Amino acid sequence: MERTIGLWGAVVTLVGFVIGVSVFLLPGELAVTAGPGVIISYGIASIMALFSCVIAAQVGAIFPISGASFVYSTKMTAPFFGFLMVWLIISGVSMAIALVAHGFAAYFDLVVPGMNKSFVAVAIVLVFGVINLYGANASVRAQSLMVVLFMTVLLVFSVVGVAKIDSGLLIPFVPNGYGAVLLAAVPAFFSYSGFLMIVEIGGEIKNPSRTIPWALLISFLLVWLCYTAVSLVIVGQIPWQELAGNDAPVATVAGIIFPAWAINVITLTILAASATSINGILLGYSRDVYVLSRVRVLPEVFSRISSKHGDPYNSVLLLTATSVIAVLMGAKISEYATVIVMALMVSQVVLGVATLRLPKIMPDSLHKAEFQIAPFWRVFFALGLIIFSTIFLFIGAQGSPGSAVVLGLILLTGVVYYLLRKNFMNSRGINMEYGVMEHIEENVARLH
Repeated sequence: MERTIGLWGAVVTLVGFVIGVSVFLLPGELAVTAGPGVIISYGIASIMALFSCVIAAQVGAIFPISGASFVYSTKMTAPFFGFLMVWLIISGVSMAIALVAHGFAAYFDLVVPGMNKSFVAVAIVLVFGVINLYGANASVRAQSLMVVLFMTVLLVFSVVGVAKIDSGLLIPFVPNGYGAVLLAAVPAFFSYSGFLMIVEIGGEIKNPSRTIPWALLISFLLVWLCYTAVSLVIVGQIPWQELAGNDAPVATVAGIIFPAWAINVITLTILAASATSINGILLGYSRDVYVLSRVRVLPEVFSRISSKHGDPYNSVLLLTATSVIAVLMGAKISEYATVIVMALMVSQVVLGVATLRLPKIMPDSLHKAEFQIAPFWRVFFALGLIIFSTIFLFIGAQGSPGSAVVLGLILLTGVVYYLLRKNFMNSRGINMEYGVMEHIEENVARLH
């Protein structure tokens, strides 16, 4: 794949993916649990996101290739753990697309009422599946336009909304206790969970050792400011007790603080934001499917590259199909978010362990990397990622046992598939795990 994405393209892809529709859906729903303390929930989630960003910057500097999380985790641990990490990511992002698509349908109903929401949700997934078949350039151009639009409107919404806050609605700030704040922090992390996506498109980023760290820093600051401001405006304009069942809290607030004509502008902006999330997910994580297929853990058909656009079109089609299935399953927004976050937590544990092993496995590559973290801070952030991810897993399982069961089924399915695929390849005289490691070593040799 060619390196066609610069710093601007990387930032708009990240911001569009990470912010997306969740900022318009989750703060209101989570405020029902945490009250105005939802702002603290997002603050706690942002700490986890910071750890993810630092590790992602290091991974992207050493492995600036598409599907880097699989290559990195496999090289540092074993093929099985590399596969399991990507399996969880692919399962999680399929549900993430479903969450975003349902959010898109909820706000689309405000513009065109009466349409079947499931139909709208499936349609928007298919639209961006088609766009991604035309390659990263087409995807990033669409992303840039939509991100500029919704960030401009979000800025106006936040500034006007903060100026008109009713401080009385913020008291008591933590009405349900800090346990509720911690519980809300788990699905809140979904709103930050996309930063690792940057390493999945590393093979298409120009000057990745410089671009990836800067893109992560700029995007993290923009996203943190955005979530803090929007959460504050929502709970500062609507009593948190009244947010239950409100599928469009930002549109409701817009109706309070803006003239009637502005509500449609806000709603259209929200639709653009949700579209950027779907677009960014398909762009980034279809590359994981592609890499797994290249090493024959998935069938080789998914590694085919378009001769015209240079994109892995069958990988895009597969992720689009799994996302449509997830849309049709149907679930509450917070339920989708909790399962997604728990899957990502397991993946982040693997990533943290891999980073701890980095100096031992690849000391020369680490030394030569343009972006480096001091040894103490590398251990600090890797251990922190493992510890925080484990805590979030525990909190999520306690608060939502059903989500824990779904995660267990995803893990079990992945393990069974891996063993069956391995035995199938062995029956054909092919050592799958040896082939995986051989492919990894070839990638490492080309990079370093």
